[in-house]
Amino acid sequence: MRLLNRVLIFSFLLLFYIAFSGSVSELTLVSGVTVSLAIALAMDRAIIRRELTAKDIIRALYLLKYAYLFALYELKSHAKMVRIILSRRPAINPQVVKLYVQPRSDYGIAILASSITNTPGTVAVHVDKARGLVYIHWIEATSNDPGVVEREVVAGLNELAAKIFG
Repeated sequence: MRLLNRVLIFSFLLLFYIAFSGSVSELTLVSGVTVSLAIALAMDRAIIRRELTAKDIIRALYLLKYAYLFALYELKSHAKMVRIILSRRPAINPQVVKLYVQPRSDYGIAILASSITNTPGTVAVHVDKARGLVYIHWIEATSNDPGVVEREVVAGLNELAAKIFG
């Protein structure tokens, strides 16, 4: 029985529908439930090929937490970049620093490196999977100590990427 798959697809689609409709009204809820249910029932096997387990649901929750934290870090980084750009004497200290990554899978390392690159002020310039390192160009480096780099650049994202993708 692929009930868990259908419930997950239905829930995701309904939240997506409500978020992008811009309002929560009776019509939005009824049409959202109808459309989400129809898609979840019809497209279950095409969207998710195998039956989901409880571990997959936990990973999905970690992914939501990852997306939330990434959005927060993105906003903070944009604010820092605006401050640097508008400053008469910007206090920048560009350096290439190394970060020890917790994820071991290609997906885990890729999402972490992409998140670093998508955040203003940092760019992942090299991944050394064998040694578990990502080299980062950091425009506002405060230290080249890997522990400080992890705290200030990726904070909890490193651990979450490992929990999501291994």
